[in-house]
Formats: sequence, structure tokens, C-alpha cells
Amino acid sequence: MEQKIEIINNWNLKKVFHELEAGNIKIPRFQRGYVWERSKAVKLLNSINAQYPIGSIFLWLAPKEFRDFIKETEDFNIPANPNAELFQFILDGQQRISSLYATLRGKLIDFVDYKTIHYHLDKKKFVIPRSNKDKNTVPAWKLLDEKEFIDVYSDLTNQDKIHNTNYAAIWRQCQDNFNNYPISIVRTFNSNVDEVVEIFELINQGGRRLSLYDLVHASVWSEQFDLTQKITDFCLENNLMKLGGLNNKVFIQSLALNAFDDCKNIDQLKLSAEICLELWDKTTKAILSALELLKEIGIHTNIASYYSQITIIQYYFFKTGFKRTHEKHKKSLEDWFWKTKHSKRYSSASSKKIREDAIWILKLIKK
Repeated sequence: MEQKIEIINNWNLKKVFHELEAGNIKIPRFQRGYVWERSKAVKLLNSINAQYPIGSIFLWLAPKEFRDFIKETEDFNIPANPNAELFQFILDGQQRISSLYATLRGKLIDFVDYKTIHYHLDKKKFVIPRSNKDKNTVPAWKLLDEKEFIDVYSDLTNQDKIHNTNYAAIWRQCQDNFNNYPISIVRTFNSNVDEVVEIFELINQGGRRLSLYDLVHASVWSEQFDLTQKITDFCLENNLMKLGGLNNKVFIQSLALNAFDDCKNIDQLKLSAEICLELWDKTTKAILSALELLKEIGIHTNIASYYSQITIIQYYFFKTGFKRTHEKHKKSLEDWFWKTKHSKRYSSASSKKIREDAIWILKLIKK
């Protein structure tokens, strides 16, 4: 059996930062945004300084055709490296790596200044100083900056001579702890994105298993577009709860199908805020047209269980531009619906079946 995974034990924090800054490690679009507050970053720093384990970092070594999955990290000023043959996407450990990078490079992320995290020389711990009056603290970002570290070390050496303290040695020891801290890397070579998504879903994030919808929602979120809020508003405005509600899969499958004429996992994860904004109104109008057609053929409740059929029918309206439904088309759609319902074609919904039926829709329209 072909090996799809390897464990690398010779990386340290310096190596991880080097790979990040060379553009070789990327955050995939379906990762959630950077959300760790400073207090949590401080706990992580103190764990490393105390030489406690912080868990493995899980990377996906992906070929260049997946470069569209890259989530831009402008706050970090990391190069895009668009010509790389391979990308290492962080599947698990993004919050830990981002927190360490933001702190030890002194970044400002979402108006939170991580330069304010300091190392307390007396307590031998990282802290967030309460005021400028806190003495004997050094900004954490100077720890791995070669020039700044030497300047601080020289000042502390002089201070030690005057006050008979040992701060320079403490500062040096802290740097050694970080430079030599081993980072365990687990890397998968799997280029099958469906399996990679399954791996990501199985990784426990905060005690809750993530679904494909969670990944897509995180991937397409922007200040202008919140998919969950859009779906909630749409369902409330059209009183869909009376019909049994509408499965979230209808929306992400429909958007992907309308955008790419396919809705495999990889297509759903290709969605972006820009694509969703462009297609949202037309897609939701197509979904309403599909629901109206179901009502005409006698489906008035429990519409959530027909999410794959709704995806296909809305595709018909999306592609025809909402022209008046041809009677022969309507009859064909009705026959198709009852056939798929009674044969339980979508009892185990697969994107392959949706793709096959989407091709049938295009042929129907051409006729």
C-alpha cells in the first residue's frame, strides 16, 4: 500500500518560521480566521518556555493546482510564492502557528497588537504588562530578532554588573528554549481532496467535529458576505420553516454547481466570497423556483430531505434564466423527481449523481 503520511521530528520553531516566510507553508481557505486572543498566546509561549508539548502540526503537501485554496494572510506579510510546485497547507495547528508568529514577529492582527506581549525576567514568564510601570520586562518579539536580541542582551549584561542580577543569562536561556524547541510535523501526501477534507473533518477542533459546510462557510466568509446569516435571512423571509426547513447543503451545492457546473467537495471549497456575492441572488431565486415546482407536483412538507433534487431543479432554472417552464420540460422534471424519489437515488447523495443529472438538465434545455 502506498504510504500517504510521514512524521518529521527534526523541525524546530525557526524552521517553521523559515518555511512560512519563504511562502512554503500556507493556510487553506477553509481554515477559520485567526482568533486567538493575547492571553491564550501567552499560555502557549509559556508552555514552550517550560518545554511542555504543544501537539503536532498537521500539513498537507498539495500539488500546484490547489493554489486557489490559499487564504491570503496580508497581516503577516508572507510572500505569495505563486510559482511553487508544491504547497504545504496547515490542516491542524493553524492557531498555534499563527499565534506564535504574530507574537514573535510583533504583528498587529485585527487591531490587536501582539507586540505588547512581554517576557518578565523576574518571573521567567511571558506576560501582558498592566502598564508601562512594569519593570524588568522585554518585548517578546525581540527574542528571535537577532539584532534586537543582542541589543537587549548587552543592556542586561551591563545591568547585571551594576545590580548584581542574572537577567542576561535568563534572557539567553529563554532564547535557547525557543530556538531548540522541537516541532512535530505530521504530513500527508494525499492529492485526493475528498480524503483530505475527510481528514480535516475528523480532526477535533475545540471538541466539535467540523462538517464540509463549516469549511465552506469559513472559506467564503468576508465582512460583506456571511453565508450562515444569508441562509438564515433567506429561510425566514420565505417562511421555509413551515415546509420543514431547507438543508444548508442545498446552498453550497447549488452555488458550486452554478459556478462550476459540478459540486464535488473540491468545487464547493473553491467557492469564495466574491463568487457567492455574484451568484447569491440568482441562485436563491432559482431555489425558490425549484420549491415552487415541487409544490405544484405535490411536495408541501419535509423539503429538507430533497436537497439533492432541489439542487438539480434550481440548476435548470439558473441555466434557463427563469424563462417560463416549457410544458415538456416540466413533465420531464416531474418524472425525474418521482423516479429519483422512489428509487432512492439520493438516499446516499453523491456529487457524481448530481453531476450526471446536471448533464441531463443541460441536454434537456438544448432540446
